Amino acid sequence: MATDRGNLWHENPFPLSPVVRLGPSADLGDPTVRAADSGNAHIRTPLVADLETLVTDYFVPPAAGGRRGRAIALVGEFGLGKSHALRRAYQLVNTQYHDAALWTVDEPAQDMGRLYRDRLRGPGDTAEGRQAFEELVRDYYAYVTAGWVGAQEDDPRRDTLREIAAGLRDRSLDPDKVVSALRYDPEVIHAGLRGTLGEITEHRRFATALALLLEPPFRRMVWQWLGGEEPEVPLRERGITEAIGPPARGRSTTDGIDRVFDALAVLGFLHGRVGTPYVLLLDSLEKVLDWPEETRRTFMDAFERLVNIYTSHGGLLVFCTSPRGLQALRASAHDRVVQLWASGLDEERTRELVAKYLAVGDAVPVDGADGSDRRPTGPFEEESLRLLHELSEGVPRVVLKTCRQAWQLSEDRDGRVHRISGATMIRAVRELHERVAYRQILREVHEALDLGQRRIAPRDPVPARLSRPPGSTEHVLYWLSPAPNSFLAVVYSRSVLLADDAERIAAHAHALRSAVRPGQFEILLVVNGLVSQSMQDRLGRSIGSRPLVHHQVGFAQSVHKALLQLERRLVGQREEGDPSGLGERVRRELLDQHAAFVSEMRQSLAALAREIQPGRVATSPGTNTDFLVAEGGLDSGPLPGPVHRRFRDAFAVLETVTRRVVGRTSNRGTAATSQDLNILGCATMVSKLTEEFREAVTAWAGTALPGAPSEHQLGELRRICREYEHSVEVLPVHLLGGADPRHALTPARTVEGLAAEVWGTLSGAAVA
Repeated sequence: MATDRGNLWHENPFPLSPVVRLGPSADLGDPTVRAADSGNAHIRTPLVADLETLVTDYFVPPAAGGRRGRAIALVGEFGLGKSHALRRAYQLVNTQYHDAALWTVDEPAQDMGRLYRDRLRGPGDTAEGRQAFEELVRDYYAYVTAGWVGAQEDDPRRDTLREIAAGLRDRSLDPDKVVSALRYDPEVIHAGLRGTLGEITEHRRFATALALLLEPPFRRMVWQWLGGEEPEVPLRERGITEAIGPPARGRSTTDGIDRVFDALAVLGFLHGRVGTPYVLLLDSLEKVLDWPEETRRTFMDAFERLVNIYTSHGGLLVFCTSPRGLQALRASAHDRVVQLWASGLDEERTRELVAKYLAVGDAVPVDGADGSDRRPTGPFEEESLRLLHELSEGVPRVVLKTCRQAWQLSEDRDGRVHRISGATMIRAVRELHERVAYRQILREVHEALDLGQRRIAPRDPVPARLSRPPGSTEHVLYWLSPAPNSFLAVVYSRSVLLADDAERIAAHAHALRSAVRPGQFEILLVVNGLVSQSMQDRLGRSIGSRPLVHHQVGFAQSVHKALLQLERRLVGQREEGDPSGLGERVRRELLDQHAAFVSEMRQSLAALAREIQPGRVATSPGTNTDFLVAEGGLDSGPLPGPVHRRFRDAFAVLETVTRRVVGRTSNRGTAATSQDLNILGCATMVSKLTEEFREAVTAWAGTALPGAPSEHQLGELRRICREYEHSVEVLPVHLLGGADPRHALTPARTVEGLAAEVWGTLSGAAVA
């Protein structure tokens, strides 16, 4: 790829498929493979820097306590560079820490036997790796022998034996020769070796194989078995009857998963006991989430056991996963895992990534032509780079795909590129993200309508020019009418990329809403293309609901769920009516009743005060105060205990208010003041409303399905609670005074929160 005169560029330097794989088909650190994948260029992101720091720290020579194990999760959505960072970790370990044992898995597979046999990459793949592993097993043999020899406290040669044990531990003595010289039975030592490993994996065949690996006649057979092959007859005679990976005939694939993880656990444990660093890199853990439940759970359980072994026995395990994959791990595993979260590139690193690919392809020189630290970005104009970062949100995979598309759009007839403008970048984004046919979008929306058996409006509530504005790409696909005089518009749009796009959609939604009034209106914006998160937030604020961006899997279900939520919102608005009008109607009704109660109380309060002894707050026996507080019966009926107690407490608080005012009037020996009458009137009104509320809730509880009320019944309960809430809101409950020693809350807070408490208790019990 060479630079031509006149600032012309040839050949596209950006990858066709910007995906890094950690497997045998990937370029793992070799010289650059042109257009192979997104590993051709590298920038140091915070994720890469943090991971390299942790990996380097793992290889620091351990203290006396031994090497500290570590498990690291690279977490993030797709395309943020997790696999790229994992690949950098591979290159770091492979090039700088040659004594480490390294296993790599590009992604999990339900057929773990085939993965173990064909795709797991580890020390056994090369002659050097096999020799190093045999030395490791011999070291562990020496470790066990040293423990056996050093434990002979009753032997008169104990001082000599301690020296021999030290020689075994520092690898200066051959354990076979020590056993022979001291006339120990080698089988006893091997039995100890098998027993130790058997306790870890609960499968002695691994311990048997590793012990046999030290004996030349069995070495080849053991290596074949460790590589995933079926065991030969001599191994079968010694208890190794099955291959590591494939499940036995008639058994489920979960057996194969367990055996593969058992093998990885044994190998890790073996390295850890002799202090050798060992590393496992695993990509795409989230693929497991799509498996059948039994297989998925078996894999995750085995993986969590492996995490425990690596962290407890000095290993390093690094894996990539999505946030959902991380959530699938138990809380105990989270405590053992260091989480590194991937994020989008900032604008400067986005520019750097573009420049690196141009430099790798020899399109532009590596150093800035003006002597600055910023890398040259070739034909990309400043506006195009700004839009690239803004629209891609710094996701590296999206950045590279967009750059490749923009480059192709900018090529002339001879394949030369003069410049890549902002307009070209926008066109590239649209072509990349608007590939689903309009008819397919329409078909999936129609499928969502069928799922909910939705009622399409018999006629459009607005003129045709508003439903489908001339010259605009946004238009109404369907008008739905979930309730009389309530409308839900399903609006189609292409990518929403710029502020002008968002403002145009907001203006269209406002025009539809204005035309539908006084009816209720909601809008669902279905987008075929790209909408950034910040743009989704902006649209959510301006049109009243978040847009729904088309995705390949399950889009009809997503539309169905979104429509269901908006329909519920519309129905709720209809039940509530116009809040201001409802409040004014309730206020007028309550004020009329309040005037009647004040007139009645002016006559009754004086008589009541005469019956109360001076200084006492309680009423005389036989005094009728029902007109002051409608206490209602104490029988809870069908109401649950917590709901009954809340009503009882509310009535008690209101009765306290009444008695307080009556006692104050009696003590003064004067007629009730206007303020006293207002307080008593308010308390009386609230008491009557609360009694009506209690009766309505009791009636509802008597008819609702026990433990599982229907959606309609829950809607009825919601309406009852809202009516009480709105009624209380228009009364001057602040006049009822403060809290008293027997009640923690003020009367106002007690009655204002009563509806929410009743709804929360009854609806929560229904969910439970």
